[in-house]
Amino acid sequence: MQPKQLFIIIGSVLALFGFLLGTYMLTSTPKETFFESLKTIKKSDHSKWASGKKIVMEYSDFQCPACGSYYSILKTFEEDPANADLMKEFTFVYRNFPLDQIHPNAREAAYAAEAAALQNKFFPFHDVLFEKQGEWSELGDPSALFETYAKDLTLDIEKFKSDYSSDAVKEKVQNDYLSGIEASVQGTPSFFIDGATIKSPQSADQFREALLNVLDKKS
Repeated sequence: MQPKQLFIIIGSVLALFGFLLGTYMLTSTPKETFFESLKTIKKSDHSKWASGKKIVMEYSDFQCPACGSYYSILKTFEEDPANADLMKEFTFVYRNFPLDQIHPNAREAAYAAEAAALQNKFFPFHDVLFEKQGEWSELGDPSALFETYAKDLTLDIEKFKSDYSSDAVKEKVQNDYLSGIEASVQGTPSFFIDGATIKSPQSADQFREALLNVLDKKS
């Protein structure tokens, strides 16, 4: 082989290596996983567990089947007496992130939950929406069924109906959604603890482990 040919081959190999390395660096650069803004609870947020402690933030879509599954996981975690002390260390915050393109009723469900919130029944309505997800998800207009849920929770129906269609409620849902966009939320459910992204837990035990890991890091 002539030296010139060898030089060309070596140069080609090095160029290919450089291209592949550059491509790897661009595609494997980790996305931001910490968001300072998610360490603060807004007055408009819906929260439970403790108050003013470390924050667990969930961005969720009421029509999302995966969110329904994670609702069951969190419910199991909450109902286990062994987790009572651990829950005292955290404030749980729920924010709406309706995926309109694939879940056409998600935003309407969020409006209904926010209307219930104005009568101090956000989480009871939240629970009903997930537990009865199969009833309303595929309806062309789920509003009548949402009114039935509101009646079952003894809400003032006229106020509920008025709030459901109000600009204030629509703005609240949109603000939640935009805050999720700022935090690079791309799907639901998405969880953050003290502003840091965590992998969605696959069981109540994994959720407990994720919280314990945060406490260990803080100690």
